[in-house]
Amino acid sequence: MEKLDPVVVDVNKVKALSFGKEYDSRMILDHVITKRDNVIQINHGTVKAGYALGGAAHEEDEIYYILSGKGKLKLDDKIIDVYADQVIFIPAGCFHALDNSESDEDLKILTFWRDYRFNDAYEERMRLWGKSFKTIDEE
Repeated sequence: MEKLDPVVVDVNKVKALSFGKEYDSRMILDHVITKRDNVIQINHGTVKAGYALGGAAHEEDEIYYILSGKGKLKLDDKIIDVYADQVIFIPAGCFHALDNSESDEDLKILTFWRDYRFNDAYEERMRLWGKSFKTIDEE
């Protein structure tokens, strides 16, 4: 395996892709940033205070790490409370939806994927920007 240089990403300098008023998504680690295929993809997401996301079920596993805030997470037919320092494993095929509609604080999460191709936000970045990663200094 080719030896690569380490990579440090300042999340605050990564451009967010906004999905309406409800959600901002920042790609903070993927195969483009690391220059290595088969690296775990990490996304920094913010569900805005007062909003809920529609949700989805994916063909691949996903992991959430809750950074800050509080909210609800629907997992198939269950609804659980989520809050900072929780890790949630969402198996393939499990419907999941984050709800931050009852909070006045943003809900910040990291999402982990085995492969960038399983993240809809990745596809949208590619469509809009022509690349998966952009800094706030880029036009």
